[in-house]
Amino acid sequence: MGKKIFAAVLALLFLLTSFPVFGADSPAYNELAAQQPVYEMELTLSELEEYYMTTDTDKLLDPAECNYLYGEVSVGGVAELCHVYMRTFIITDVSELTVFDLEALAKRIVGFVKTSASMKYLKCIARTYNARISGMVQTSDGRTDSITVKIFISCGEKTEDRLALKEGYVAQIAEELLPLSDGERFLRLNGLMLDGRFRYDMSYRHRCSSVALVSEGIGVCEEYAGFTSLVLDALGYKNRLITGEVGGMPHIWNLVEVDGRVYHLDILHNGPVDENGVHLSAERTFLLVSEATVMKTHDVAEACVPYSSECRYDYVFDGYPLSMPGVSEINGTEYVSAEPDTTVAALREDLGAGEFLRVLRGDTELLPEDVVSTGCTAEITVNGRIIDSAVICVQGDLDCDGSMTSADLEALVAYLLADDVSQYDETFLAAADIDQNGAVSVTDFIIISDVTYTPTPPDEPGETTGEETEEPGTETGLEDGGAGE
Repeated sequence: MGKKIFAAVLALLFLLTSFPVFGADSPAYNELAAQQPVYEMELTLSELEEYYMTTDTDKLLDPAECNYLYGEVSVGGVAELCHVYMRTFIITDVSELTVFDLEALAKRIVGFVKTSASMKYLKCIARTYNARISGMVQTSDGRTDSITVKIFISCGEKTEDRLALKEGYVAQIAEELLPLSDGERFLRLNGLMLDGRFRYDMSYRHRCSSVALVSEGIGVCEEYAGFTSLVLDALGYKNRLITGEVGGMPHIWNLVEVDGRVYHLDILHNGPVDENGVHLSAERTFLLVSEATVMKTHDVAEACVPYSSECRYDYVFDGYPLSMPGVSEINGTEYVSAEPDTTVAALREDLGAGEFLRVLRGDTELLPEDVVSTGCTAEITVNGRIIDSAVICVQGDLDCDGSMTSADLEALVAYLLADDVSQYDETFLAAADIDQNGAVSVTDFIIISDVTYTPTPPDEPGETTGEETEEPGTETGLEDGGAGE
C-alpha cells in the first residue's frame, strides 16, 4: 500500500514540474521549455531515433511543428544569440525506466540527434543540442507509462530565411547549372564559389549559416559546405557531409554521388587565399576526388570512414575519348578490329584510349594482360558512365579464343562448304572476312591457310648402330671369287 502511495505522489510530482536532465541551463531553453508545445508526436524510442536519422533539416526545424525562439544560449561557456527550435515527443516504450535512468536516456537522445545531424545540412548550422525530460507518467503500480522529451537545437539561421535563400539565390544557380553535363556543373560551381563573391574569414568566426555566407560574403568551412549542399540538393544530387581535420584543425566538407559513384568535394580548399581571405584561384585539387586523394591532406573522422571508403575514384573532367576510336560499321553493327593474340593493354595502346577502355567477355571484365577475342565488348567508360561501345572483331578468330589456329581454318571451310549459311551471325562473318573486302571467300581461306599451315618435317634417316650388316645377294663365309675344293 505504501509503495502505491509513493508512486502516485511521484507521478504527480513529474506531472507538475519540469525536470531538466541533461545540459546546462540556457535562458532560451528555459523559456521554450515553459511554453505549451505547438506540436507533439507520440513515438517509441527506436522510432524517435529513426525519425532523426531519416528526416531532413527543414522538416526537423519546421516552424509549424517546433516552438521557436531567438534567444541566448551558452555555446562553449559563452552566451550567444541563436535561433532555437524545440520539438516535443511523448515516448511510450519506457515501462522499465525509473527516475534514475532519465539522465542516461537524455544523453542517449542527444547522442543520436548529433549523429543524425552529422550526415545532413543541420551539421553546418547547429550550435548546440539539448534534451530534457519534462514529464513522467506512472501507473498505480509504479511502472512508467510514458515520458515527455523536449529536444532543443540552436542554429545560426532561421528556417524561413533558409527557405527564402533556397527558393531564390540557390534556385537561380541551379537553373544556370542544370542544362550542363555533370563535369561542367561542378567546374562551374567550383568557379562560382571561388570567384570573389565569398571569402574565407581569417578570424575563424563560425556563423553556422548559409544565409550569412550569402548576405555577408564571408564564412568558414561550415558555411562553404552548407551552401554547397543546398546547391547539390537543388541539382538533385544525393549528398551528405563529412567531418575530420586538416592540419590539425576541425573541418567539414561534402560527399556527393555522381553517376552512381561517390566523391569527396571540398570547394573551400580548392581556393587558396591571401591574408584577407580572398581566393586567389579556383583549382581542382579536391573537386570530386577519391578517398586516397583527399587523405593526402585530410584526416577523416572515425564515424565518417564507412562513407569515405565508398570514394574509390577521382572524377575525370577532360582528356578522355568522346567516342570509341577505330570503329567500322558492318551491316549496322559497330566493330573494333584487332590482330590475333592482342591483349587488352595492347588494344588500349592501339586505339589510344588508355584506361578509359575496358573489355568484357560476357559480364566479366578482362584484365590488361588477358587476350581479347571475337565477340568481346569494348567500352569507353568515364566516371562510371559508358560513353561508347563496340564489338571486338579479331581477324581470323572464328572460334572466339583470340588466336588464329587450325580450328579457325576448319570453321572457315565448314562455312564455305555449307549449303545454308543462315546460322552464321554478323560477328562470325566480320572475323572471317580477313582481307576485309566485304565478302568471305576463297581468298580468306588462302590467307588463314598460310598463317595456320605447319609443314610436316621430313623423316630422319636411321642411325647406325655399329653392328655389321649383310649385303643383299651375298652368302656368309664365301670370299668374293673364291673356289671351293
